[in-house]
Amino acid sequence: MTKHAALWNPMADDSHPAGWISADAISLSKLIRQGIQPKPLQVCAGGTSSRCAADGLWTLDLRARHRQLIINEEGDEVEIGAGLTMAEVLEGLQTQGRSIPVGLSTVPGCGFVLTGGIGPLSRSQGLAMDHIVGLRGVWGNGDIFDLSVPANPASAGTAFSAGSDNQDETQQQWKGLLGAAPFLAVVTAIRLRTQRLTPLVIWRSVGSVQQLAIAVEAAEQWKHSASLQWAWNERIELFIACSADDPAAMTAVQTLKTLLGHCAESSMTIVPGQHAQPPFGALATSTAAKGRFHSEVISRLGPAWGQRLPSLLADLNQLMSERPHPGCQISAQQLGGMSSQVPVSRTSFIHRDAIWKPWINAVWNANDQEGRERALDWLFHANTILTESCPGVHLAQIHPHLSCHKAELNDAFQNWLPGLNQLKSHHDPYGLLPPL
Repeated sequence: MTKHAALWNPMADDSHPAGWISADAISLSKLIRQGIQPKPLQVCAGGTSSRCAADGLWTLDLRARHRQLIINEEGDEVEIGAGLTMAEVLEGLQTQGRSIPVGLSTVPGCGFVLTGGIGPLSRSQGLAMDHIVGLRGVWGNGDIFDLSVPANPASAGTAFSAGSDNQDETQQQWKGLLGAAPFLAVVTAIRLRTQRLTPLVIWRSVGSVQQLAIAVEAAEQWKHSASLQWAWNERIELFIACSADDPAAMTAVQTLKTLLGHCAESSMTIVPGQHAQPPFGALATSTAAKGRFHSEVISRLGPAWGQRLPSLLADLNQLMSERPHPGCQISAQQLGGMSSQVPVSRTSFIHRDAIWKPWINAVWNANDQEGRERALDWLFHANTILTESCPGVHLAQIHPHLSCHKAELNDAFQNWLPGLNQLKSHHDPYGLLPPL
């Protein structure tokens, strides 16, 4: 048992876990075989998830023992320990003029990569998960693994069988770990392909609901590296990122600026890479939040909104007028492009046709139980509204403690869920990790 460092997630930080475990792979394997009670085991990498610690449960803290960053001689691959944040990874890669695609925030840890890794560069470089070439860790049954990307991707609909040949088994393990690792194993190290560090153009502004509609309609027609993100709090922030060396994207951004007309607090900057991107969401609120807040987040995935957009924005406008706490927010980021090019059968991130990832952030004051209930009611209501246009779920955070968990699993994995359950029955037979 160790004393833990402060967590980024206040709700997890305010919990009262049974204790904290710090262990290398061999020691963790022994602990699992001896039995860890009570279950499930919580895992803390970056410390941003609401479930990296919980009342009465043990947390495995990867931040002390798993912090390596090893860049190969060519610079095109990096091995990162699962206890590093994305900011630490980007900082280390900068010295070699390399990078990996990260999210709108660099605070999260490697769970960001393992659960998909959606960010402003997803359209031009694919998901962060699509850059993984190797994984090391410990299965829920205590077996240690060291896997490399299979030569041939797993075929659609293939279910894992303990009696299958080694190649098929490796393919299914790989598919399970990429997108569903939290249910199957503790990943301690990830190897990824890196990209050349290139400058980005970031355009930000504050706009109206009408301007948001114009921006979404335009973005759904883009065929280049530009991506639209937006955050809706007391104001609506528009955030567009594109590669500085993509003339078509630059032209599209300029064209959209003309279409939008005047936008408050509009600015365009060139930054050397994602390590220097401005904070997303900062323009959506005019005043700094005070106090200590708890929150839960649900992320959805869906195709282009097209003709559904007016009614969807009307529903969201009504939702925002009813939010129970000033911190409650709805945001979205754009996918497509390279993120859609990986076959559905290759990973547990099956929503390769997704163009939008909206997410709902429900917030309440710490220790306010009534406020929590109101915030969660609002969260579930917003989730129901968004489900019609975004039927998929992105499990960037998991919610086994909430009533929506089973529905989220079905929406996240769909026809692949039975295959995942077979993998879990073999690799986590005693339910050490969160349930499927």
